[in-house]
Amino acid sequence: MRKSVAAGLFLVIISISLAGQNIKSPAQFLGYELGMRFSMHHDVSGYFRYVAETSPNAEYLSYGTTYEGRPLGVCFVSSPENLANLEQLRIANLQRTGLKEGSSTAEPVPFVWLAYNVHGSEPAGTETAMKVLYTLVTGDYPGAEEWLKNCVIIIDPCQNPDGRDLFTIRYLRAQGYPVNVDPNAWEHNQGWPSARLNHYLFDLNRDWTWQIQQETQVRMKLYNEYMPQVHADFHEMGSGSSFFFAPGAEPWHEVITTWQHDFHKLAGDATAKIFDEKNMLYFTRDNFDLFCPSFGDTWPLFNGAMGFTLEQGGGAQAGIAMKRKERDTLTLASRIEGHFLASMAMINTASDNRVRLLKEFYDFFKSAAANPTFKYKTVIVKGSNDPGSLSSLKDLLDRNQIIYSVQKDNGKKMAGFDYRANKEGSVTPEKGDILIHAAQPQGRLMQVLFEPDSYSADSLSYDLTAWSLPYVFNIESYAVTEKISAGKPAGVTEPVAGPVAVIENPYAYIAEMNGFNELKFLALLYKAGLNVRSSLKPFTMGGKSYDRGTIVIARGDNTRSQGFDEKVKSAAAASEVGVNAMATGMVTEGKDIGSDYMPVKSAPSVVLAGGEGTTSSFGEIWYFLERELEYPVTIIEADEIAETDLSDYDILILPGGNLTKSKERIMAFIKDGGRVVAIESAMTLFQGEKTTALGKAAEAKETEDKKNIKVNTADTSLLTRFEDKRRNSATDRSAGAIFRVRLDDTHPYTFGMGKEWFIMKRSTGFPYLEKGDNIGYITDNVPVAGFAGYKFCKKVKDTNVIASERIGKGEVVYISDDPYFRAYWKSGRILLGNIILR
Repeated sequence: MRKSVAAGLFLVIISISLAGQNIKSPAQFLGYELGMRFSMHHDVSGYFRYVAETSPNAEYLSYGTTYEGRPLGVCFVSSPENLANLEQLRIANLQRTGLKEGSSTAEPVPFVWLAYNVHGSEPAGTETAMKVLYTLVTGDYPGAEEWLKNCVIIIDPCQNPDGRDLFTIRYLRAQGYPVNVDPNAWEHNQGWPSARLNHYLFDLNRDWTWQIQQETQVRMKLYNEYMPQVHADFHEMGSGSSFFFAPGAEPWHEVITTWQHDFHKLAGDATAKIFDEKNMLYFTRDNFDLFCPSFGDTWPLFNGAMGFTLEQGGGAQAGIAMKRKERDTLTLASRIEGHFLASMAMINTASDNRVRLLKEFYDFFKSAAANPTFKYKTVIVKGSNDPGSLSSLKDLLDRNQIIYSVQKDNGKKMAGFDYRANKEGSVTPEKGDILIHAAQPQGRLMQVLFEPDSYSADSLSYDLTAWSLPYVFNIESYAVTEKISAGKPAGVTEPVAGPVAVIENPYAYIAEMNGFNELKFLALLYKAGLNVRSSLKPFTMGGKSYDRGTIVIARGDNTRSQGFDEKVKSAAAASEVGVNAMATGMVTEGKDIGSDYMPVKSAPSVVLAGGEGTTSSFGEIWYFLERELEYPVTIIEADEIAETDLSDYDILILPGGNLTKSKERIMAFIKDGGRVVAIESAMTLFQGEKTTALGKAAEAKETEDKKNIKVNTADTSLLTRFEDKRRNSATDRSAGAIFRVRLDDTHPYTFGMGKEWFIMKRSTGFPYLEKGDNIGYITDNVPVAGFAGYKFCKKVKDTNVIASERIGKGEVVYISDDPYFRAYWKSGRILLGNIILR
């Protein structure tokens, strides 16, 4: 019996060995050696599918598609035994974290996720992924066979296929023959849009927590189904740099555990050993910190895993080969080798430390549920907040596996931190409030996302230093030190009903303005061809009070519209907005429906400037209009606006960028009655125009500043050390800090936003306008959360964030900072929606 079993095992080993010998290498499959050219995404996907079909050590899983229809997929690489039990291993892993109910007797193994090419113009990663896959399934690296027994390795060859193919196609078109190593050559310099980004020009590496983009959403769904113990994210940086690997730089967020710190050092030591043997240059503990939760290293860390960023020098400019001053010629082949060796070090470290890796991973979740580290044990989000904002918040919590519940009864008054007031206050839990407890498996991630202000040991952070969700959504929320008993399970809130027409052929339909859902309702009404009114003043009607911004759809404004009632009801149901039917146009208090205080509007035609020179806010607004507001937009390249007849359009949105070439046409558009929305640096177009209120205000401010300049040649503060220059420069900037914005809540552009708003502040704002509307402004010199240098804070005090002025028959609206920052700053969509649709 023993002989037959042994013989059987021997045959299995022989068959696996023969299968490995028969698998084509990437070069045999593609027809060229890796590093000789850039591979198209369909060829890479084809190779991954081929290996999975050929090797018993690999399985391919398609997990979604991009906006442009390209496939997203991973290969699971492990021993045949592990792959045969993959589903049991997956379930057991989740059950041991407490994220899935039940218990399993299956013996777990670590899941090691290797992710490449999240930035399309960092292409060496995808080429490396093919080499890593081939090496593992053939066992062609010391220790590889043992790794497959000890681990399940998940390889994602390309997280951003749309960006990567954009880069590759451009490079192939511009590539010289032979390859031109001159950095000034066409092949080393690509234009707009940046291939680093996805279809909507989003940086997918800053979308991990927010999960706004389609690629992130489907990838995170897969990630949550497996919850890997290690996640390594492979990038490229400037061509003049060497290679960065762990440990990361300060600051590290305080919820990162001691073991996660230790493992970073273990992985760094293992990588350094391999690089030292090859005399390859590298650096650690510099530039790439572990603080903001948006990234492919920090988000996994806050989810218990060992999250890593690995950066190979090269990037968009490097091409196939590029000459560097005072250095060797940088080749794609050498960049592939750097990522390949780092990949091997990652797997080896996980395999060698697998026992403790698993134990600490499960303890991460168990300890969070049993003994949360967050000072506040419950966050209360008031159920009276804007339904659209609450819905978006719940979606975010669900995607991050953070548990919440609904308060079933009114509770007692208790002390708590008031996020809006940014100080300790009091709160009474009420029926319908949302409760988020710190004592849950995802308690550490919950802490990261709801901390009023995250502690940072160093102000020199790579990215943002503030992101607390109550400020992101501008929702009334409180944090209390008590654990409030949970009410009903999540998701029991009653759906908002559409209109109930108790009146036959009503005079008008009325919808209160609560937030974003009403703007979606307004957009649907416009698309249905209806004319709509919006109240500029509060009024009372039918025994009910209505605030400013209330939407009124009068039958008399739509006499030519067929199916009027059904159009209104359909739009209300689709946007989850409650609508009241009215039999008269006369109000009991305020201004009647037919008055000038309820002006009527039809659907505005919108143009968005894009093209060379426009900033990232272009992609965010494009996404907002198409995917969130679902309202039609025409994109015209900025340089083409000068030659475009704009008379058929109502609104022109200018994201940041240089638009001086089109200045004359834009000014004429405004004077003829158009509305222009100038965001961030697009404001300079009007700031330099001395006839505008903004130009006059800027000139007056400049004159005032010159008067206040005091020359002190003996100022010792100028005697700064060379090594302190970077740190000293932080005094004049905002590292993603959140500031409070005071709002004129009587202005149509702030309807549904209340008297205050919060913004991710990165510019110093602009002066108050003498002639115009000062709509949103900052009166404080201290951020609500995050780091901003003292010089920056001094400049930002008493400045505008939102303002408008009339020019001729039209209007220009100024917004100093991106109000819809990275599309996760959801409260900003109400501002944008009001400006576009009101």
